[in-house]
Amino acid sequence: MTAKFTAARRDAFLRALAETGNQTIAAERAKVSRSWVSLHRASEPLFRQAMDEAIAAARAAFDPHGGDGSCAAPQEALRYHDGSELVVRGSNGRRTQVARARVRQFTPRSEDRFLATLAATCNVKAACAEVGMTAAAAYKHRLRWPAFARRWDEAVEVGYIRIEAALVEAACNLFSSPAHPPEVPVPEMTAAHAIQLLHMHKHQVRAMGKRPGLPPHRPGLDEVRASILRKIEAIERHEKRQEMARIAHRLW
Repeated sequence: MTAKFTAARRDAFLRALAETGNQTIAAERAKVSRSWVSLHRASEPLFRQAMDEAIAAARAAFDPHGGDGSCAAPQEALRYHDGSELVVRGSNGRRTQVARARVRQFTPRSEDRFLATLAATCNVKAACAEVGMTAAAAYKHRLRWPAFARRWDEAVEVGYIRIEAALVEAACNLFSSPAHPPEVPVPEMTAAHAIQLLHMHKHQVRAMGKRPGLPPHRPGLDEVRASILRKIEAIERHEKRQEMARIAHRLW
């Protein structure tokens, strides 16, 4: 083993590799070059085995469905490297690892900004605009990271309660200002917009109605027949009551 690849640097590289799953970042943190890593991996079976074990350990640690689903962000010590923000990424069969964040990719900071806006507005589009993401990217990120999905749901519930309280406050102060301003101000919006937001999320927060976006239920023939019969019976009962009322009126 050469001086450039001492045992200490070897251990530092393997430790960083187990933390990140990324050979490039691990080499940079251990102050060794990728060429030296490749050389020793090819010439030393024990080192190659240690690398494979470190990568497997990192992959298991970053599995979003193997633990509590909270691996969308690397641990605190690995949030930044050489001025770049790091994220956990990997999909479509690629190895999950810590890597430098790409443009328009969710990072821990953009997640926090997205969720803060969502909690203030209860509006996914507004939250996406705040971080420069598309709604499709946000929902894809939500699907991949269960912990982010849980925080998303919590933010929607908080936003729902805030908007609901703001509507009540506005209704109680139609001709005057509120006695006390809210601790967390709700972004300016019309009453119609606020009601629409509440309608969109009432299924999730209040368990009322159907979830937005679901196609309407198409009843089968038996359901249609039963519905028609119920309506006919209701009409007949109504007409019968009216007839009895007319008879009673004539008798009086």
